[in-house]
Amino acid sequence: MPPKNQPAIEAFIDKSFPVGKVFCTKFLCSHEFNKAALKSLVKSNKNQKKNDLAESVAASLENQSISAHKILVAFVQQPRKWLSFKIGNHEKCPTLKDASQLLTEFGEDGWYGPIIDSGTERKWYIRTHRIPYPERGIYQAGERTEGEIIAREAKQVSSFIRWTVIAELGENYVALSWNNFRFKDSEIDIADPRSENLVQFPYWKYIDSFFDELTSKCKSDWKHPVLHRLILQNIWDKYIDNSSFTWRHLRIRADNCGVALNAHSTGAFDSEKMKGLQALAKQLASSALKSLGAEETTEVVNSVENALLRTLIKEWGTKSYEFSLDQVSGNGQKSMKVFRAHCYFAIGTSPSPQDSLQHLLCFIGDYGGSSQTLQFLLSEIERLH
Repeated sequence: MPPKNQPAIEAFIDKSFPVGKVFCTKFLCSHEFNKAALKSLVKSNKNQKKNDLAESVAASLENQSISAHKILVAFVQQPRKWLSFKIGNHEKCPTLKDASQLLTEFGEDGWYGPIIDSGTERKWYIRTHRIPYPERGIYQAGERTEGEIIAREAKQVSSFIRWTVIAELGENYVALSWNNFRFKDSEIDIADPRSENLVQFPYWKYIDSFFDELTSKCKSDWKHPVLHRLILQNIWDKYIDNSSFTWRHLRIRADNCGVALNAHSTGAFDSEKMKGLQALAKQLASSALKSLGAEETTEVVNSVENALLRTLIKEWGTKSYEFSLDQVSGNGQKSMKVFRAHCYFAIGTSPSPQDSLQHLLCFIGDYGGSSQTLQFLLSEIERLH
């Protein structure tokens, strides 16, 4: 039996589930499907558990009261945590492997689709990738025979993670979105079977090649937008001093002249007790104004603060930058959450392998995850043209 405190793997793990309804139920119960997507597919009670919803959807698929296509549309349109996108045109939307089989069986690695929603001109493809998942149990200290080692290593490949990356194709863009996870690497597990250390799945090794595969299949000229210019120049200039919006600097990772900067705020915001990154900038702004004998009005302090932050963010070799943007509402209403993401710019050299890929970590919930992030950035790009 697995250890009681074994950390959960936020991915779909196929433990040789029977093809059909059982497999479908396990897939729908996994982190690949959120509860909101399941509730959109079947009638449900307000407090119905996810497992019950998954069983209901799987049963409806089996008795053909719901189509595989409807489930797939709900699946691909879910917001996800990670996003990378390119701009450009494509000539083809090829018919690839039938995605409906992914609901009832593991399937082979590769591309599936397209999945078409009659309510939009967008199309979706699914890229699957199989990852060996080492089984864990209770191990006795001491020597093991060669036969025990061979048997154990064979057992380790009895389960697999199916990682899925969703490709959304619009008229002039393609976007890959995915959820990532921490897992027990099979090589580490063989070396030390009692280790409980989890490592992040290295998605950055795969996303570029997935773009290349789809580029070839769709005969496209897609290219990454210059993300650091879009964020730190175009969007910054439009919103940073706009009184109708609140811009919060949340994290900077930068490196310049041999000086590394990794500063972040708590994520919480209190106008009376500012913390983290903005508190530093505000203190520096106040000190600079005092040394000049200048009047410290709110407007002047904010202007100097933003100039300092812009220097740190834009001119200090920024590797990645996280911020949020909210639209201010009047009459005591809640502000509208417009955008929040940690942006990896993929410029310069970096010891972090994540920095090799231009992408964004999105925030699900009030900020809408990859879906809302993509729509905001596309609308800003369209405005520039």
